[in-house]
Amino acid sequence: MSRSKSTVPALITCEHASNAVPARWRSLFAGSEAVLAGHRGWDPGALDVARALAAALEAPLLAGSATRLLIDLNRSAGHPRRFSEWTRSLPRRERDLIEREWWLPHWRAFASCIESAPGRLVHIACHSFTPVLDGRERRFDLGLLYDPARSVERHFARELSRRLKERFPDLATRMNQPYLGTANGIGQQHRRRFGADRLLTLELEISQALVDRSDWPRLAGELARVVAEAISDDAGYGVSCASA
Repeated sequence: MSRSKSTVPALITCEHASNAVPARWRSLFAGSEAVLAGHRGWDPGALDVARALAAALEAPLLAGSATRLLIDLNRSAGHPRRFSEWTRSLPRRERDLIEREWWLPHWRAFASCIESAPGRLVHIACHSFTPVLDGRERRFDLGLLYDPARSVERHFARELSRRLKERFPDLATRMNQPYLGTANGIGQQHRRRFGADRLLTLELEISQALVDRSDWPRLAGELARVVAEAISDDAGYGVSCASA
């Protein structure tokens, strides 16, 4: 992807990039291979877009290297679903070890990137979602998750949505679906710590139906290009100039 480096500080994350189980805890998941391979175990395709986006922007990429069922990097400390049913009943010392080795480094690196950025940092978290959940079909392809109360996020999401619809007229884009951008997560938690002048955070949700397409590698690159250009252009919606 040929694109000059963005002058806007950016950070790309992919919390559910992998369904790997570290050797120490592999026995916990014996017989659960199908769950690990499915949408509960990881976000298929999300890392493809995250890597392409980070490369286009020459931005750092923070990606999880273990399944979310070990510990969910997109859940805050103390959240009841940070540990799954496979790890929730482990002794406290084991859960503390998992937190120290897998969860804490990701969150510390995230905060460090914001603190060291010269101005507002634009954070894009790449995720994917199952097109059918609990028997209900999700009839859209892309979701943009943001905080409507932050005008800079609202303007950026609208502009990005416009660009995505222009580039991909056959793909349906929805705002704050399949989840709310204000739901518990790494971006939402850091909004509490950093004002809108320091952090713009948005989650890009991609239907796994797209990932199953034969042209997914090309589509992943094009999706990343549209997002990267929206960040790099820093046009009238004001990624770097809006204050709230």
